[in-house]
Amino acid sequence: MRGRRLRLTLFFALALAGAAAAIAPALAKKPPPAPPSSGSGGIAYSIQLQATIDPATQKWISSALDDAASEDAKIAIIRLDTPGGLSDSMRSIIQDMLAAPMPVVVYVSPDGARAGSAGAYITVAGDVAAMAPETNIGSATPISIGPGGETAVSKVLGRKITNDAAAYVRALAKAHGRNPKLAERMVRRATNVTATRALHAGLIDLIAPSEEALLRKLDGFHVQGPKAQVLDTAGLELEDHDLPLQYQLLEIIVNPTVSYLLLTLGLVGLGIELFSPGLIAPGTIGLISFLLGLYGTAQLPVTVAGVLLLVFGVGLIVAEAHLPTHGILGGSGVAALVASGLLLYDTKSSAFEVSPPVVIFVGLLLGGFMAFAVERAVRARRLPARTGWEEMVGAVGEVREPLDPVGQIFVEGALWRAELEGDGAVDGRGLDRGSRVRVESVEGLTLRVRPLAD
Repeated sequence: MRGRRLRLTLFFALALAGAAAAIAPALAKKPPPAPPSSGSGGIAYSIQLQATIDPATQKWISSALDDAASEDAKIAIIRLDTPGGLSDSMRSIIQDMLAAPMPVVVYVSPDGARAGSAGAYITVAGDVAAMAPETNIGSATPISIGPGGETAVSKVLGRKITNDAAAYVRALAKAHGRNPKLAERMVRRATNVTATRALHAGLIDLIAPSEEALLRKLDGFHVQGPKAQVLDTAGLELEDHDLPLQYQLLEIIVNPTVSYLLLTLGLVGLGIELFSPGLIAPGTIGLISFLLGLYGTAQLPVTVAGVLLLVFGVGLIVAEAHLPTHGILGGSGVAALVASGLLLYDTKSSAFEVSPPVVIFVGLLLGGFMAFAVERAVRARRLPARTGWEEMVGAVGEVREPLDPVGQIFVEGALWRAELEGDGAVDGRGLDRGSRVRVESVEGLTLRVRPLAD
């Protein structure tokens, strides 16, 4: 035994020695010299913003600009392609851009991209505003979403919102030496222009087909505004940073349609668990969905009417299961759920709103399912309790040993001692093997049965 261990030890030692001898030449070779870096002059921190302007992208831009500052980047480039989004998130992004220590270049790219609505404000607010050749910018009029119609109050409120947005974008344009009139027309008249026209009108600073070309054109560029300086971009190394997974997931959650669906699904699951405790799955899924929907909703502008309709709709559906209204309360509850989805969020942006077809379909589906599930759960709870021997009463079995009047029957998967009742027990005829009987009562371990009529 000891000799065998010695042989195994020698074998592994030789194997290791052979492996070391094989890789030693490779380890001894010096690695090839690294090519000279073109970024010896510093970093151009490139940030992807190709999504709607919302709390998720706002958090991403804020984090990315902080990282760019910590890496001592010479400039930050925001690669913009957006249809627009929330006004509050847009203003937060602009504040982060203005507070960044390095010049922030907003570059609308690639070809086919757009700086729509909130994206137009962000572009105008950049220390440098640039666009790819086949891009466009504009349509920055704020939109009020929600009930109210063309009332005098809504018209006044609309004018106030528009005037505030126009003054904001005009101030941004003037501060950076750009065309304030065209910037204001993008708000008041929803004007939208191509990159070439924006350049000729003085709304942007330059056009570049790629980031590399952008860096070349920025070398020696005179930045106007709060960070006025002459840029030196020769030899800067581009560092591209795309939207990380955590912000992609957050962007999904804060989407108004997804937030509403999660909120509704959560309430449905919790409602089913409440009226049919012990199922576990509906309650667990419902709680997780509700918390995610609540988080997404908390990031968005919410209307009081939408919240009240959501709670009222769920309450009506639950009430339908307890009251004989023949579907009136349930139908009203489903309608309230659909209305709540359409009115819950006031984003003031057509690019960032609830999808009406999705909300209507899912509201009808989930509302109807919840009404059905709650009604069945309540009906089951109202049934008389049947436990223990009571379950045997009424069961049908087969005679295995003749009942004369006592014998055995097979019922509910087991053999039972049984005693015949009725006429067969009185006249002494009994029942032969194979006859079918019904259990009438249970006394101890004996079932009292009667013949089952053919």
